[in-house]
Amino acid sequence: MNQTIKSSILLISLLGVSFFAFNFLSDSLDQQTETSQVETTLTSTTIQKQIEIDRFNALDISLKEFIDNELLSISDECIKFGSWFSLTENCLNEWLSVLNKIDEKSSTYASHYAYAQSYFISNYQNLNEEDVEDILDSLSIESDLAIWNEKLIEVTSVLNIKSSQEETTTAIFLNDSVINKSKNLGTSDLKGGCIDSTQIKENSAEEWVIPENVNQRDEKKFNYAVKIEPSLGLDPLCIKNLLFLILNNDLGWTNIAEKSFQLTSVEDSDYVYIFASPEKTDELCAPIETNSIYSCRNEQNIVLNFFRWQNGAVDFKNDIETYRIYLINHETGHILGWGHVGCPKEGAIAPVMMQQSKGTEGCIPYGWPAYETIKSKFDR
Repeated sequence: MNQTIKSSILLISLLGVSFFAFNFLSDSLDQQTETSQVETTLTSTTIQKQIEIDRFNALDISLKEFIDNELLSISDECIKFGSWFSLTENCLNEWLSVLNKIDEKSSTYASHYAYAQSYFISNYQNLNEEDVEDILDSLSIESDLAIWNEKLIEVTSVLNIKSSQEETTTAIFLNDSVINKSKNLGTSDLKGGCIDSTQIKENSAEEWVIPENVNQRDEKKFNYAVKIEPSLGLDPLCIKNLLFLILNNDLGWTNIAEKSFQLTSVEDSDYVYIFASPEKTDELCAPIETNSIYSCRNEQNIVLNFFRWQNGAVDFKNDIETYRIYLINHETGHILGWGHVGCPKEGAIAPVMMQQSKGTEGCIPYGWPAYETIKSKFDR
């Protein structure tokens, strides 16, 4: 073979081997680079997982648990729906005791909130999943404490308003037209007082007449019952309707307490209106002295003296309608925790919590809780 041809073949073979060797070497280097990158990434991840932080120190008893435990001491009848003014003084004092205990612990929980906030800011990138829920609960402490502190202020204010009624200087003056209009319940039953001689049962085997078709208990309303002494001759259906109209009137307690009233059975009621003879009134009101001429609120019973229901009081003159509205609202006010007051100024309307059956001291007889409405809306 020609020497030139042999030299050319040898050169081509060397170039092919060189090219193959270069590609093989290049691929090997790329694989090593990728392996190195993976190892670097794995090494970096491993290092990140190895970062340790101090565990979050959760509370032994959370604020929610503490408050829930304290609220167990609130009586069922003192559970709040609507305004604080719907609660009696005893109920308000129950709430005040609980709210003061929460307030006493507030600094401890506020300190934990500050710790949780600082911990979160410092370690949010490396939080332990087990701690996240505890931290979130702790970060809500500040807003929760603010809510309960506001309740404490409200209850204290309402108690002060109710207990300082005698110190009031507010005087409300209404003309005769407005006073007369306040008696309009849309029924003539108020003037008649539901007195019906055909309803008299002198020798009834039943101790009390109870209205029929009552409602089921509703925890969001005032639940009251009615009992009527059979010998009085009061129509139970008429009394049922009349009480509903007075108790749920916009001028009445429902406007202050922000809860409506409904008739239930005696067993389901919060309190009971009892229409009784003078003798029975004295018996049911004892040890309160009613002397056969006054009515009373004795614990959860409102005992309405039939003598007063039928005849009114001296200062009301012939205005029996205003007196009957007053009698219902006055005793209901006691159930709601309001105490007695005097006449604020001669010529002003008498407060409903004034003992108007004994005299109005120069005030004009009036049956609705006007002064209490002003206090509940503007003095708190």
